[in-house]
Order: sequence, then structure tokens, then C-alpha cells
Amino acid sequence: MGRIVYFDFAAAAILVILLFSIFFRRMYRGRVNGIFIILLFVILLNTVCDILSTRELSFISDPSARNSFRIVISTFYFIFRISEGPLYFLFIAFLTGSWNRLKTHRILGIIFLLPFIACLVLMILNMIFHNVFYYTGDGEYHRAGMVAVLYAAGAFYLLCAFILLLRKSKMLDTEKFIALLSMFVLQILAIAIQLFYPDYLLEMFSMAIMGMLVTNIVLRPEENVDFTTGARSYNAFTKDMQQILLSEQPVSIIFVRLKNNSSLNSLLGNEPYQELLRRISGYMDSNPTDVLTQRPGREVYYMYAGLYAIVIEGRNIEPHVKFEAEKLLRTLQEPFNINQLDLDLDVAVGTVRCPEDISKWDDLITFANTFDRVTPEAEVTNYLTIAPDKQFRLAAEIDNIIGKAIANNSFVMYYQPIYSVKEKAFTTAEALIRLIDDKEGMVSPGLFIPAAEKNGTIHKIGDFVIQDVCRFIEENNLSKLGLHFIEVNLSTVQCMRNTVVDRIGQCLSSHHVDPSNINLEVTETASNFVHDTVRTTIFSLHSLGLNFALDDYGTGYSNLQRVVDMPFNAIKLDKRFVDEWEHPRMRSVIQNTIRMIKDLGEEIVVEGVETKEAAEWFASQGCDYIQGFYYARPMPEKEFLHFLMNQ
Repeated sequence: MGRIVYFDFAAAAILVILLFSIFFRRMYRGRVNGIFIILLFVILLNTVCDILSTRELSFISDPSARNSFRIVISTFYFIFRISEGPLYFLFIAFLTGSWNRLKTHRILGIIFLLPFIACLVLMILNMIFHNVFYYTGDGEYHRAGMVAVLYAAGAFYLLCAFILLLRKSKMLDTEKFIALLSMFVLQILAIAIQLFYPDYLLEMFSMAIMGMLVTNIVLRPEENVDFTTGARSYNAFTKDMQQILLSEQPVSIIFVRLKNNSSLNSLLGNEPYQELLRRISGYMDSNPTDVLTQRPGREVYYMYAGLYAIVIEGRNIEPHVKFEAEKLLRTLQEPFNINQLDLDLDVAVGTVRCPEDISKWDDLITFANTFDRVTPEAEVTNYLTIAPDKQFRLAAEIDNIIGKAIANNSFVMYYQPIYSVKEKAFTTAEALIRLIDDKEGMVSPGLFIPAAEKNGTIHKIGDFVIQDVCRFIEENNLSKLGLHFIEVNLSTVQCMRNTVVDRIGQCLSSHHVDPSNINLEVTETASNFVHDTVRTTIFSLHSLGLNFALDDYGTGYSNLQRVVDMPFNAIKLDKRFVDEWEHPRMRSVIQNTIRMIKDLGEEIVVEGVETKEAAEWFASQGCDYIQGFYYARPMPEKEFLHFLMNQ
């Protein structure tokens, strides 16, 4: 009876489909995936050799040449076969983060390689002594006694991989552990069957089935690849870094954050925005420094909300990592052209070493989420330079601080008077929330407001603001204080809350506050947010009688069309105009901006004025209101009332 190769043909078909699937699904990134692809390719070559060794080879007429060809093919079969064990062991080692510790023990490394080297030598000698296999003159295949050495070496590597898998089982979920364990069961069954029934070629088929299990259960491309950017996913970053930290493998990480991520998404729309993310990811993946290009352990991850991570393996590579981080920063600060728009990316870059600087997962993810809040503009921040900084410590604990402030009612309202140029008096004021922590003292709104928008507590904070301002108006007669209204900030996130209109309406009603006593300030980012909910919210609140001002005009992609389309009765010029008013070119821009806004019939508020000269110049240009430290700083309620009574 001839050798049955149908299982080999099935195995070859499965392996080819798997390899195409892996490349089509972008599963080729990463060391683990790379080792697995090599393993699959070796199994495929092994399967092809197995098939060829059983063929009649009628295209070779000379019987001796035919036998020589079979010997070469069978030799390659055994070489590929003995390579599978070490490759599978390496796959388990990299998958569980164990390789870094293993490679530092040279004796273990030598012991690990000896069986493989011995098998290679044995296969070379087989060409002379035929002590592993041979073909008779009629082309019949026979195995010799030394083939047992090859099986023993294979068993050695399978045993090593099995022991490693058992020792590291806690690092894998149950489903993945069982899938990897099935590899051993399948191999043992296939080898046992083929030993007793050598005509049934089952070994390669069992390996192909193993490849299917590992691909779909262990690697899970839908979990480990971010298909928008092509980089590895946040899920992959979480698993990889937890294994790296557990194994104490030395790595350096470059975090890159698009600080204006939300604005870019709003401006571009979904598809162009995703194209931008892909281009950034592609640059990070293909343009490392020359030194880091040579390092096999370099992975690019896209995590979420414009946050990338580049993980680079190795010790004592800080100068190269710093150079690459600075190179990335310079490149990303250059305009990116998307849909014929030249986009300026507001980028923060931070670096950290693990486990030297950070050895715990919670600390690492805290740094990733907060480093951009304390990173100086156009600089690369290293963890060690900001770790002692109070701002970083606050940023790391800000969610807990906000939660405690909400529970303990630690928020207070401050008011900053706003000067009316026409009436030469303070006729309005901006309500500004402050957080006073019992341990940290005053916490900057620039720190806790973005964090509250991100974690969702901004809604509770917004409710407190509107309630307290309404209480203040109810308890104090604004007209007697000389005030026309109080300005209150409304964030983009609040605008997207479908109950915000009802909650503000109920607050006004319960405190008997005339809606005209409150002027809501919406930032330019919010007005630029192309979302029906935001627009609907603004117009619904305006229909209640509330007026609106456009805050921070000039900080983003300023467009006077939005001023026309939205119900704004005042425009607040950003402090950057004030900071640069003395520059001749900027002064011309400011004058033209003021002229355009006045032509639209809008009132103008200038914020951030700190000198007499600036106040007089903006007043001379026709600005209606001036706000800033020159006239008055934000102050608590009692101090604010005393200020108004004595102006």
C-alpha cells in the first residue's frame, strides 16, 4: 500500500490560507506574530517536502537521480521538522514574556541549542552513512535506527515548551491556555498514529490544525490589531506590557499624544481623520533611527483618542530613544496635508523606561494618560523629570481628587468682574469654578476640567455651576450691583448631554432667575463641533431666553461663518491677541478682526488684559468689554460683592 498524502494536501491548503489571512489581516507585526509566521512557513515547507518525497517523480528518468532527489527532499523534511520544536518553544517564550530571562542564562541557551545542532549534524552525516533514513534501489523509503534521535530531540523541545506553558499558565486566559495545550495533544496523537501506521501522513495535518487554533484563539487579530491605523491595538499593548513588566524585560516607551485630537476629528470628519491616524502610524512604524531600526523588539501601538506608544526593547538605549522621540516631535509639528488642508498638530511626546522608572501597570497607564498635561510645548518629556512635579502628581490623582470633591462638595465659585468701556463700570462678571482639595489646596481648572470632561463628571460639575450661579442671582439683586448678567461656561461635553436643556430650564425656574441674567459662553472648539446634538442644544437654550458668547475666539480654526450661523451676541477674543498686540503685524490682524466682528453687529470682549497700555489700546479700537488682571482677578463670592459695593 502506498503512502497516503491526502492529509498533507489538506494541511498545505490550510497553511496557505492561514498565511494569506495573516497578511491580509495585518497580523505580521510584533515578535510573537513574527515567530508564529516563521513557524507556519516552516510547517508549510515541511508539508511540501513530505508530499514530494512520496511522488513517483516520473519526470526524472534516471533511477539513481530520482533517489538522490528523494534523499535531498527527505533531508530538508527532517531539518524543517526538527526546527518546529525550537520555534514553538520560542513562540511560547515570547508569548508569555519569558524570553528575556531565558536568554540571559548562557548555559541554558547552550543546552537548548545542543539537540538541534546534534540533529543537524546527524542529517549531514546521513548523506554518507544513511543512519537516519535511506532509499533502496527501487525507490522504497526506509527509516534507520538514528531516526529515534530526531524524535527524542523533538520530544525534548515539546517537553520544554510544555513545562514553560504550565509554569506561565497564569499569564494566559483559560481559552488560550487550552488552545496551546491542544498542540501537544495533537502532536502526540499524530506521532503515535504515524509510528504504528507509517503510511498515514498525519503529522503535518495536526500542525496545520494547531496553526488554525493559535491564529483564531491565541493571536486574535480582531483584538490585537487596530484596523484603522494598522498598528497594534490597546488590548495588545495592555497584554504585552503586563507580560513585560512581570518578566522585568527592559524596554523604553515613547508616548505620543495628539492634544488637539477632538478638534481634528471635528474638522476633518471620520474618514479623513482616520487617514491622518494611519499616516502618523505609518511614519512611526517605518522611520525609526538607524540604531533602533536594527533592534528586533520595536512595536508601534495605537491606544485611543490620539495616543500612540512605541515600545523598544533593550537596555542602555536612552540616547537613541531620546533622539527618536525628538525626531518624531519635529516631524509631527510640521503641517500634515489632508484633503487639501494643512493641519497643525498639537503634539506631546513623553518617554519612560520599564522597569527602571515604572514597574507597575497602573503607574504606567497613569503616566500615559497624564504626561501631556504637564509637558512643555515643543519639548520631549521624560518621566524622571516630571515625576517629582506637583502638577504631574495632581494629574495622576486627578480622577480621585474630582470624585472626592464631588462627594465632599469641595467646589466653590469665583467671579471675575468685566469692565464696560462704554459705561466705564463693571457691568458683568464671569463665573469660574474652583476646586479646593483638603490635601492639595487649590487645583487648577486647566487640570480638572479636561479630566472631568474625559471621565464624565463634567455633568455633575456643570450642574453645580448653574445651580450655584442661579442661587447667587436669586440672593442678590443684579441691577443693584450694577450687573446686567453673569457669564457661565458651557463645555462641548455638556452640550452633548440630551438632558442639559431641561436641567438648566428647571434650575432657572426653581430659583426664579430671568434667563437674560445668564450669558452662556461656548468655546470656539464647541461651536466648531459638527454635531447635530450640540447645535440643537445651543439653539434650544437660546429659545429659553439665554444669550450666548463665543469664548476663546482665535485659538482654533477661526471661521466667521460660525459667528453668523450661531446665536452669539458677543465674541471674546483670546488672550493670545492680548499677548501679541504690540507686534505690528499682529496688531494689524487684531484691528481687522475687530472691524469684521463689529460689522456683524456683535459685541467684543477682550480677556487676559494685564496692563494699562493694553486696556487703553483695545478700548480705543472699539472693544466693548475688557476682562483681566489689570482690572480685577477672580475672587470668592463675598470678596466679589465687597468689590462691587466699593467700585
